[in-house]
Amino acid sequence: MGRRVLRSSWLLSWLLWIGLVITSVPTAAVSARAGSEFVVAESPVLGPCAHCDSYVLPLFEPADVAHARALIASGGTAPQPVVVAEIEAGADGSNRDVLAPGEPVWSWHVTAFVRFTDSTVEIHDGWPAFVESDVAGWIANTQAAPGEPGVLGFWNYTVVAELPEPGANGPWAAVAVLLARASRRRRAAARRA
Repeated sequence: MGRRVLRSSWLLSWLLWIGLVITSVPTAAVSARAGSEFVVAESPVLGPCAHCDSYVLPLFEPADVAHARALIASGGTAPQPVVVAEIEAGADGSNRDVLAPGEPVWSWHVTAFVRFTDSTVEIHDGWPAFVESDVAGWIANTQAAPGEPGVLGFWNYTVVAELPEPGANGPWAAVAVLLARASRRRRAAARRA
């Protein structure tokens, strides 16, 4: 009986270790495709939020990622806090309201990051839920020409957090947790026997 428990514990520990190694090394394909994702929400320097919503901003260029991280570190006081981005209608599975319970997905998404700036023209100012209330209208009012994407540049919003790398806690992390729980249960059962 003891050898069987010992062998099962060794196998579970080995599988747990393999699962953890797999989850800790992101694949190049995921990293190259995904870039870094950031949460854009109302600036913390302005006090309590008025709309209390957010959207997800994907960034790919190292200089843009560095500036976004500087905004987070400064609490929103770094220069050029306003995000200017192009958007299109349709959910992409990534853009969502991270601040809302359940993180509901928006029916629009960022297609291109344009720049960080100190201000934008008034027509680009708004908030994510306002865009959501009439995505087609927002795009029609802010696009440079028909058929072009819409543009947003919310005055009171800035980068407030970085999301974990997509896939970093994928299914192997769940497998690792389950294996660890099973191993603990078996060891406890072996001690009782």
